[in-house]
Amino acid sequence: MLPKMDHQVFKTLEGFENSKITIVEWETPLLRRLGYPLASKSDLIFMVPDNQIQDANDIATRNGLKLAGDDELPISYLVEFAKQGFRYVYGEPKSKFILLPLSWSGIEQDELSTITTDISLPCTIWTVPMPAFCAASLRIIMQEECGSRVRGMAVADLANVIAYRMFDMSYEGSYLQNPEDDVDDEAVGFQKDEDAAVLADKEASDMKNAVDNIRGWEFKKDGDWNRNTLIQLVTGKQRYDDLPSREPRHKKA
Repeated sequence: MLPKMDHQVFKTLEGFENSKITIVEWETPLLRRLGYPLASKSDLIFMVPDNQIQDANDIATRNGLKLAGDDELPISYLVEFAKQGFRYVYGEPKSKFILLPLSWSGIEQDELSTITTDISLPCTIWTVPMPAFCAASLRIIMQEECGSRVRGMAVADLANVIAYRMFDMSYEGSYLQNPEDDVDDEAVGFQKDEDAAVLADKEASDMKNAVDNIRGWEFKKDGDWNRNTLIQLVTGKQRYDDLPSREPRHKKA
């Protein structure tokens, strides 16, 4: 999941390993690992335990990663809109290297698992399993105001990961006939009805499997609420937009 390694990035990750800094993949690399087919990018985003993030920043700057301002690299990621952590720039064309505190996601270190890869990495990189990602996404969604950019992006990420991980998205639109197909209207109607029935059966089967999977998930905290909420979302009994949100801050007069 990692792009070709820049020298400064390699030395930074090597420094993390030497200093026993824990780093956890987040956003695009994690979403791709969980099944959401986003385009691969050279940007790297890692969560770091709060008590290590200042040391991680020192290592990054010492190895040549330059702290970036908004005017140098426009913000585009969820964590940037949430104004979390440190942003660095590296390489040509310019790419982002972002470190943010693990506490922002609410994920505990014992919920993580290591990345297994055939290539040699300069340090251990941890990833977030599906149940922990879903629970973290729900927390992020609920700690934001309704209508905020961060909340909308978190909802989109969670909904797309669930859709691509738990449902066969290749069926979408697959029962539609091409207008030029050489068949009469009655045959077209019959074929559409037949294929729609197959699609409905497949979706029902996917939904049952998704619900069964979620029921078997273990959560570090708020297990019953997380499990029930995710099942309600997956089955369409609750809308993502109806999830709880933080009360708006009152503006001063």
